[in-house]
Amino acid sequence: MAAEHPAGIKGGEQMTPPRPVHVCHLFPSLPLHGAENHFLKLSRNLDPAAIRTSIVVLVERGELAPDFEALGIPVTLIKKKSRYDLSVVPRIRAHLRNGGFDIIHTHLFTANFWGRLAALRLRPVVVSSAHNVVPKERPALVRVENFLDRLLSRATDAIFCVTGQVMQSMKDDAGLPRHKLVTIENGLPFPENPGRSKSIARTRLSLPERAKVMAVIGRFSTQKNHAGFLEALEAVVKEHPEAVVLFVGEGELEPSVREGVASRRLSGQVRFLGQRRDIPEILEALDLLVVPSLWEGLPNVMLEAMAAEVPVVATAVGGIPDVMTHRKTGLMCQPVPDSLSQAMVWALSHPDEMEQMAGAASILIRDRYDIKNTARRYTGFYRTLVRQRRFSRGTRDVARRGAARLFSRPGLSPSGTLRVLMYHRITDDPGADILTVTPFAFFEQMRWLKEEGYTVLPVTEALWRLDEGTLPAGSVCLTFDDGYRDNFTEAAPVLSRHGYSAMIFPVTGFVRGEGEHPRYRHSPVPVPYLTVEQIGQMRAAGIEFGCHTHTHRLLTDLSENEAAFEIGQAKKLLEEWTNAPVRVFSYPNGAYKPAHFPILEAQSFDAAFSVRPGTNRSGSPRWELRRTEVSGRDSLRDFIDKMRGGLDVWHGLYQGVKGFYR
Repeated sequence: MAAEHPAGIKGGEQMTPPRPVHVCHLFPSLPLHGAENHFLKLSRNLDPAAIRTSIVVLVERGELAPDFEALGIPVTLIKKKSRYDLSVVPRIRAHLRNGGFDIIHTHLFTANFWGRLAALRLRPVVVSSAHNVVPKERPALVRVENFLDRLLSRATDAIFCVTGQVMQSMKDDAGLPRHKLVTIENGLPFPENPGRSKSIARTRLSLPERAKVMAVIGRFSTQKNHAGFLEALEAVVKEHPEAVVLFVGEGELEPSVREGVASRRLSGQVRFLGQRRDIPEILEALDLLVVPSLWEGLPNVMLEAMAAEVPVVATAVGGIPDVMTHRKTGLMCQPVPDSLSQAMVWALSHPDEMEQMAGAASILIRDRYDIKNTARRYTGFYRTLVRQRRFSRGTRDVARRGAARLFSRPGLSPSGTLRVLMYHRITDDPGADILTVTPFAFFEQMRWLKEEGYTVLPVTEALWRLDEGTLPAGSVCLTFDDGYRDNFTEAAPVLSRHGYSAMIFPVTGFVRGEGEHPRYRHSPVPVPYLTVEQIGQMRAAGIEFGCHTHTHRLLTDLSENEAAFEIGQAKKLLEEWTNAPVRVFSYPNGAYKPAHFPILEAQSFDAAFSVRPGTNRSGSPRWELRRTEVSGRDSLRDFIDKMRGGLDVWHGLYQGVKGFYR
């Protein structure tokens, strides 16, 4: 093996750390509400060396502004003087133009609208957020908001959603384009030593020790459905007169909720605690958290309760079913009083079963919703957007879009056809290497394949089904050339999460440390390759391996004897390392001649991949199978266009003009 270099150093050259991505977030204000509070927790976990954060608020500073400033995050108030204050647009625009921002990220409707309007035709990448599904209430207003969203989405690079259900709602209900929608679920900071102390928490809140304590935590608004909850509560207290309810929050509907409590003679059961910062301590006192919402994105307080092993009853709306499984990690019901009351009565009557569900919920939440993982996803998201903008080329991009519109075929590819995707590196490369796809972009591509119903097959299975003509519609294979170590550290976990296989074509000499790809020979940062041990682990996990020569020399530059040695040596080593036959070949740089076909046949290969774009069909020449390259310049829209065949002709022309560049 070649000698290891210290991180960031090669041959005595020091790598300059990449500049942090500067993101300006726009909010209406910073109250102690769910979205704003989650962003505060997230900010505490973002690495300032990677992400530099600034905030602009448009209505007022809010309670959380000092908390952000304590983290060194500047909060700038650019005040809207009235609801339709057009003068705010040039004032926001001046701040955005002069702030040196890479990304402008807007949150909630007021900031989404005014912020994106001010950012029109500015240089930074523009991102908006969707924290909720499209509500069914107030349809006339919702139609206007959806129209404005669709209009402004034309000038928006990405639309950020907090759950898969929110993303689906933005696509189906708001009519926003799928290629701009991205999902990153909220996360939570978890204490190292979790544990509930119910009696201490109840003493602090002056709650009876034997009471059945429930809480509804959230602002008083139509969405949170306090009115429906109160109607349901009447039936609950008949079965459980010892029930006590805590309302935590504030909002415009609080006076009407108080009137509803009084008129229903529930004042003895209900306590109003106001807006609080001690939510974890309140959760410790509960027997049950109730989320009675009419619509939701991903309620953070529900995640907090589930993580803290507090039993939860929630309505099956918005993103809640993405998280909760009925009768396994909590109880779900419909957002109507009868269904709510039945669920609450059952939960209070079956504490042992609810405790079991709460325990299962805590394991799920701590595994899936760690805010450190959320912070990594945000960082990858921002880096990917900035990197793709760096690759942007005006005229070329317009031409590519035109080709894609002309040749794309919507829906899955026909049965009997096979599209093979070709990757190289999967890593957060700060440079402009087109062979490098970021982990975030790769994850989103795999998510899209799953979402659209593509069948991702192992290469070996796909090739014999191609011959037999039994491939289902939407058949895809994944391949990786050269054998970079990030195929193990970054790509393999994503493949495993989606249940996908792939075939990797490592250069065996690189694995043994006998050389490196000429492309990276002068890279200031070492580019590591797979080890023999990693190859063995991946093979055991279902990843296949194919041959890519021993030293990555172009076969067209070699004599037939030299080509036979390059191929045979690599095949011999791979079969030793994997303890499995190697029968598929990939031409370095896609360079080959018909004279190489007998060499491959003599060495018991079944097929070989070129880099010519397009799909394969029964009868396709087995030594010249086609592959579709996925590059670092590809946005999700580009990836979708490639999957639908929209760029096959473009890439064929490009390769004909430029030649092969790997």
